[in-house]
Amino acid sequence: MKKYFKSFMSIVMICGLFIVSGCGGGSNEPSGEEPTAATDTINIEMITAPVGMHPLKTNDAPSSTVSGQIFETLYMRSYDGTTYEPLLAEELPEFSEDGLTATIKLRQNVTFQDGTPFTADAVAYMIDSIKDSEYGALRPSVVESIESYEIIDDYTIQLNLAYEDGVLVAKLAHTNASIVNPELDSTKDLMVDPSGAGTGPYQFNSAITGSNYQLDAYEGYWGGDVDIKHINFDVIVDEATAIARLQTGDADFFASVSANSFDTVSAIPGFTTENVTSSSIYFLALRSHEESALNPLMANKDFRTAIIQAIDIPSFVESMLGDTASHSYSIVGPTLVGYTEAMEEAGIRYDQEAARATIEANGWTGETITMLCATRQWQQDLAVYIQSQLAEVGITMNIVSEEWASFLTTAREDQAGDIIILSWSNVTGDGQQMLEPNFSTTNGLRVKYNNAEFDALVDASARTSVLEERQQYMLEAVQKIQGDAIVTPLYSANQLYTYNSEKFDNVQLDQGGLYYVKDFTVVE
Repeated sequence: MKKYFKSFMSIVMICGLFIVSGCGGGSNEPSGEEPTAATDTINIEMITAPVGMHPLKTNDAPSSTVSGQIFETLYMRSYDGTTYEPLLAEELPEFSEDGLTATIKLRQNVTFQDGTPFTADAVAYMIDSIKDSEYGALRPSVVESIESYEIIDDYTIQLNLAYEDGVLVAKLAHTNASIVNPELDSTKDLMVDPSGAGTGPYQFNSAITGSNYQLDAYEGYWGGDVDIKHINFDVIVDEATAIARLQTGDADFFASVSANSFDTVSAIPGFTTENVTSSSIYFLALRSHEESALNPLMANKDFRTAIIQAIDIPSFVESMLGDTASHSYSIVGPTLVGYTEAMEEAGIRYDQEAARATIEANGWTGETITMLCATRQWQQDLAVYIQSQLAEVGITMNIVSEEWASFLTTAREDQAGDIIILSWSNVTGDGQQMLEPNFSTTNGLRVKYNNAEFDALVDASARTSVLEERQQYMLEAVQKIQGDAIVTPLYSANQLYTYNSEKFDNVQLDQGGLYYVKDFTVVE
């Protein structure tokens, strides 16, 4: 291993990847400078541009970051990830004794940003739109259990469920179940101009697509005035440039600091840098059907197993990421509802000798596979690492990199690659909502597992509210998909973020990596 890491460090130094040490967060006091005056504008840096601003038609973190300031859901997950709280709903649903109806009381005196009242009609529109296959919603699973609904009055809606849905509230707290203004959604493109379409504390002002997005406080917001009146999002693709802007005072908040840069941003005077756990996961998906993969051998379970066995992910996490990430052998990680320690046994362990023996015994030495990944730096670093690990057992791996928006589209195509690096924020915090959206036949369009037995287990895990029953179904689903060598967890990255604490306070990210500027406060 010492010989290997010495060799690997030569590779990663070329790629700009450095080992992080001393990754504790902390506040840095300015040295003798006058405190910066309070401001009503926050300048936020993003590494990746949003795909769009329509919350039902986008499902990437950058898009949710912007749209999450404009649009709201019926419920929201608490910052610590332990509970769900009413947002546009007045209270948690009232379920019937058999669990097949859920009555939701809605908050009154709420308006969309064009002045239109928010009523149960908007909730019905959200459900109908997502269910309409022509509409283009990216998460149809959030309303899958809703068979029909009845509008009782303007502020009460009854959902009639096809089955007892143990994750209904979690799904209705997802950004892909946001409430949009029905009239405006049908008359203009909210992907590029969501003005007037949300009920949230901020409304759209202007945008330079892919570069800059500006939001202003909505004065009619039902939740009252917010401290910060203007949000300026700048897309700064190069992290070194992003850090330089923090150092010069051109930026106030950077929510996606890499492990490589953590020490650097921690030293910026007047900034506070945080390192906190999250529910996000980075994972490797292996295509398993000849029609969806480039190399036909991917249909062979032994070949896929050898690929996973060849990659020493725990050593990568320990040596390259330190305390900025953690590793679990289960695709449903420890921070998610439904996780049990028994799931850890489902993961295929690193075993280079076993991988090499399988490859040599089957005459697979010299085979070439293709990895698809995004141009994001963390994916590039991982790709180089995995490429070097597979070379050790005689497998050549080509790397195909695409810009984020293109990657999200290409990754859905057949023969886009043999293995793909993917990530999932786990916004709902529920294990079932890790499994169904990513791997089910209906929704797992990037992994393309297409396994009926797996689908049935995942479906069953949602059809009960009894936690023990849900855990058992999820355990069997994890055992199935990981036993088939379809996915393997890479790591869960901590939330690494920094902000100007001379100007702003109460800056925090939730477990899914989202943040809400309405909750930030201005330092007086």
